[in-house]
Amino acid sequence: MSTSEVSPVGAAPIERGAVRVGEGEGLERASAGKIGMWMFLATDAMGFAGLLMVYAVLRVRADQWPDAQERLAVLQAALMTAALVTSSFTMTLAVRAARAGRRKARDAWHATTVVLGAAFLAGQVLEYRHLVTGPAPMGLRTDLFAGTFYAITGYHGLHVLAGVLILAGMLLAPRTRARSLEVAAIFWHFVDLAWIPIFTFVYLLPSS
Repeated sequence: MSTSEVSPVGAAPIERGAVRVGEGEGLERASAGKIGMWMFLATDAMGFAGLLMVYAVLRVRADQWPDAQERLAVLQAALMTAALVTSSFTMTLAVRAARAGRRKARDAWHATTVVLGAAFLAGQVLEYRHLVTGPAPMGLRTDLFAGTFYAITGYHGLHVLAGVLILAGMLLAPRTRARSLEVAAIFWHFVDLAWIPIFTFVYLLPSS
């Protein structure tokens, strides 16, 4: 039998016991997935930071560094960036729709996010193909610029691929909880955010 405290005039009595404890446990369960994801991303961010630091050191110490805009398709990369940034926005809309219980809207924004992520990957595959088989082939061992370029963009591409597969699996699942989609959204926003410094330093930063 639960007891109650004296509450302000006109307010319902505050119950002690099972109700409050149950709410606390629910909050712990709700945050566990997010906390785990943030811990994973904290360590994963070190991988991106390490690769970018290696790129920076090699670039500074090199006698001559190639001009990225002469070797890479910057316009194509800009379109890929636009697709990835837009997918972060559609992912946010999918989560909001899931919280509101609007299944059709959630599925629509969710599917759009997957398509935009797949478009980014397709653009990256085409970029690699052009670089390897183009007029001036650039392989993994061509020079330091090529090696660091493939390492950084390939590492990020694997994250995008993982995110697309996870989101596609959740989209095809019979039932996906809003809480699970929120956790997946944290990973997807991280992947999108990680691309911004890569695009800036690798594609846009002039050689001199």
